[in-house]
Amino acid sequence: MTESLKEFRVDPYDNTKKIMHLLKEFLVPNNQINVVCNTNSAGNGARAVETLSKLGYIAYDNIKTETNIDNNRRKTRLIITVHKTKDFDKLYKENEEKRKQFEEQKKKEANTEGETKK
Repeated sequence: MTESLKEFRVDPYDNTKKIMHLLKEFLVPNNQINVVCNTNSAGNGARAVETLSKLGYIAYDNIKTETNIDNNRRKTRLIITVHKTKDFDKLYKENEEKRKQFEEQKKKEANTEGETKK
């Protein structure tokens, strides 16, 4: 019996950068997932997947659409199956270190600005 793939649902109000960050976080414990977008979020979801693919984090296997009719309303979904590349862990670790350094620098700058205003 095969285990079904986990789904990462893209919210229409999320921007591409947020989707990319959350997608990487969701992929850390999982090797392969389905990125699921509705009509309103398909553009941002596809853009995030393509960008992560170009950066070498992921590769996508399958792209498909589903249309279901529920209560006389058509519901369309875009489903992109993605998996981690062999370089994912290395890239993720490097990016997290850079992000932590950037946050520390930002805190230092905020503290110095606060002291200057006093």
